[in-house]
Amino acid sequence: MTSDLSTTAARYFERYGYPQWLCDHSRIVGSIAEFLVASRTAAGDRLDADTVVLAAYLHDIGRSPLVSGDPREHNELSALILAAEGLHACAELARRHPIYAVLDPGTTPRTMEEKIVFIADRRGGMAVQSIAERAADTAGRHPKYADAIARAIPIAHGIEREVFAGLPLLPAELAAHVGAPR
Repeated sequence: MTSDLSTTAARYFERYGYPQWLCDHSRIVGSIAEFLVASRTAAGDRLDADTVVLAAYLHDIGRSPLVSGDPREHNELSALILAAEGLHACAELARRHPIYAVLDPGTTPRTMEEKIVFIADRRGGMAVQSIAERAADTAGRHPKYADAIARAIPIAHGIEREVFAGLPLLPAELAAHVGAPR
């Protein structure tokens, strides 16, 4: 699954002019999602694995330099772009990925697939991080969201508990299971 989806994602990275930092971030988020999908599936969940992993790789396509002048939030742009590309199943997963999405009932992750993409992004910056580390990094880069991010952290921890429930590892062990993306 990984090589095909990472190759597919790489074609989108190229087509949408991703800078290297965005490629690197997207690859780590995709790798985390792939591990979480495999773990949840082994625990008995029925998930659309390819959709979840591809959505994780492409969750930030709305940050493409090609749409940099658009005033809409990047998650909304990501959903629009993915739908326009015919990746309708990925669109909603991307729309619900930002940390502050949990503060709005209209964007909070509802399904396990949406929660996996959300947590993969909460744990994947440029490496696997804790939710608190990733939130601090995001707030530092986007100070206008700092208050919302602080309010969202406890909710994000609750979603992380749901994603890891019944798995044979703790969230703190994630980095040991997710290697550096290729």
